[in-house]
Amino acid sequence: MPANPSTPNLDKPAVGIVIVNWNLKDSLRETLESFRKVNYPGLKIVVSDNASTDGSIEMVRREFPEVHLLTRDQGVGYAKGASLGMEFLADRTKYIFSTTNDVLVDSEMINALVDYAEAHSDAGVMGCKIFYHNRGDLLWSAGGRIHPLFAHSYHFGWNRLDAPCYDRVRECDYVTGCGFLVRSDVAKNINFFKDDLVFYSEDADFCYRVREQGFKVFYVPQAKMWHKTSTTLAKNRGTQLRYSTRNNLYVTQRHKIGYYPLSLWVNLCVVCPVKMLLFLLLLRWKNVSGIWRGIGDWRRKRYGWVKEEA
Repeated sequence: MPANPSTPNLDKPAVGIVIVNWNLKDSLRETLESFRKVNYPGLKIVVSDNASTDGSIEMVRREFPEVHLLTRDQGVGYAKGASLGMEFLADRTKYIFSTTNDVLVDSEMINALVDYAEAHSDAGVMGCKIFYHNRGDLLWSAGGRIHPLFAHSYHFGWNRLDAPCYDRVRECDYVTGCGFLVRSDVAKNINFFKDDLVFYSEDADFCYRVREQGFKVFYVPQAKMWHKTSTTLAKNRGTQLRYSTRNNLYVTQRHKIGYYPLSLWVNLCVVCPVKMLLFLLLLRWKNVSGIWRGIGDWRRKRYGWVKEEA
């Protein structure tokens, strides 16, 4: 049955949903329809819109009047968009589920996450078992780890078929921002996402700051969702690499990942040059430029938005 936001249940803690959107009206509609089927009472759903021009705002107002819209005149990126939604919900709910506009969720997902959080006071962030959309039992993420030497982030289970080994709760370095539950007071204490990371690694930074507060990050396989994979920067790989390179170096240095400072040196002097060489051999000049500029941005501490690769 769809959740009824006007019918609170004193037996269940209040949960808010933050969905960041930018010009994906049809996908957003499917995501909101999916949340309407979630079996959890009193969900407070917020769409944080980054100045969409495709009719997303009008669609939400017309078809989902129960949803609270946060709109703005210009885009602010995923990190700040999510932060604004979290800030709105932090004093209204005990938990916040942060997600994107390209997911579908299981009707019992929120119940599974909240039940785990209520039973484990040390759990600050809880992530889901995430499948590729329309690709059967193929996993996209079963929790995240950052390699202690290469400082490279990756997902457990990525591109693998679901199996019993992915049915166990696991403590993780981080969980993807595609969808996770966080305690509202914890999110508020760390001042939400680091806004000037904009895209990429903002979820890892968020989880590491939660861990610095004494909480743990868990993968909860009973909570399931499906991801269509990101399209926000898919058309400009150079810009994508610029953000991801800059932000990965920031996270490695800020949180002293793994065998730091060796991990930072290996990332900067081995991983990045090898990637650039491979792209150079493939004649992908924009990709080479994106990595190089990302390194430069990190060295100059130049965060926030960057100009797209021409």
